[in-house]
Amino acid sequence: MMLRHRFLPFIVFGMLSSVCISKISWATSSNDGPEIQVASEALAESTHADGLKRIGDFGRVHLFGYGELHYNNPIGSSADEFDFHRFVIGLGFDFTEKIKFEAELDFEHAFKEPELEFAHIDFGLNDWATLRVGSLLVPMGVINQHHEPPLFNGVERPTFYSVIIPTSWMEAGIGFYGNLSHGFDYQLYLMSTPKAVTLDGTGTFDQGFSGSTGIRGGRFKVGEAPGRDVGGSFRLQNTYFPGFRMGTSAFLGNTAHGQAGVGGAFLAMIEADAKYSLEGIDLEGIFGFNSLSDAGNVNTVIAGGGGTNFVGSQMLGYYLEAGYHLFYHLWPETKHDLIAFGRFEDIDTQYKIPAGFAKNQANDKRLVTAGLTYKPIPQIAIKANYTWNWNDANSGVDQFDAGIGFYY
Repeated sequence: MMLRHRFLPFIVFGMLSSVCISKISWATSSNDGPEIQVASEALAESTHADGLKRIGDFGRVHLFGYGELHYNNPIGSSADEFDFHRFVIGLGFDFTEKIKFEAELDFEHAFKEPELEFAHIDFGLNDWATLRVGSLLVPMGVINQHHEPPLFNGVERPTFYSVIIPTSWMEAGIGFYGNLSHGFDYQLYLMSTPKAVTLDGTGTFDQGFSGSTGIRGGRFKVGEAPGRDVGGSFRLQNTYFPGFRMGTSAFLGNTAHGQAGVGGAFLAMIEADAKYSLEGIDLEGIFGFNSLSDAGNVNTVIAGGGGTNFVGSQMLGYYLEAGYHLFYHLWPETKHDLIAFGRFEDIDTQYKIPAGFAKNQANDKRLVTAGLTYKPIPQIAIKANYTWNWNDANSGVDQFDAGIGFYY
């Protein structure tokens, strides 16, 4: 599929967003601004650079977190299952008014896979700069940092946030975040980087990056992670206009970490995202592009270890999502929320692959997800959806999902 064809839906979304910006600009210049169905607290939580606002405050100690139970049913398969996918306990402590600690412990799949989701100390310097150091969620896109279940539609996170941006993705880091004028906020960090591939002298092979999951397998989650290479990440976001959020993010860094025969394996990632909410309607879109230098060398190492899941030198993906808050007009006095949504994703983790290595057509896929999200209160979401899955190998499997998620 030619690149311009893959960009077409995103270009259309951009044109619609431009119209929306013009409408917002006109509205904010008069006395009446656009009405937003999304609760102001939820909107602030989903865009605030400091993460989810804490609810359980006990003096200088803070308790927060989230959890989600899933039912997944791949159509035509006997592999349907229940899974308490995540239960997260977050703790915070304020040493002073300007020096604060926060961490989240994530117990995945009913405590089978514990991990440290993040742990960092913030040093407040002034209104526009806070120094942050520790294990940090990489500021790529929105959901990687704000993935509490009630903050997104669908039982599972979008596929885009699995293989293009590998949520949850954390790295050791140090840097600054803060709020600027006219609705801008930023994050800028020096960070550790994932590792593309590992093949030691004894023949022990670790895939790392791959054609099927992109860079996801290269994460070490700041657990004895390789430290020979470092990189940087940056995000700039604007929420100046009521109901509108737009942002862009980038991650750059070598990922070879001294692996013989690989070279630098320089990873460059960039994304752009936007969301607009008006009178019960949400429109959202994101586009991401990943480039990996020395991908041919990485694949040679993969082949040397007996692997065939070759990584692409370029990966791209996007999704467009629309949601309608049904109670906004049907039952405007209620505090309950019922959202009907649809999402289209186009993902190709082997958009380009080095010469001499075969592309797996199953990695060029399109997904359509439609469903409902019911929120009796903003912190609890009951969800159900169906996903139609197509790929160029004609091997896609549709799936029905249901679940409940919460944050506190």
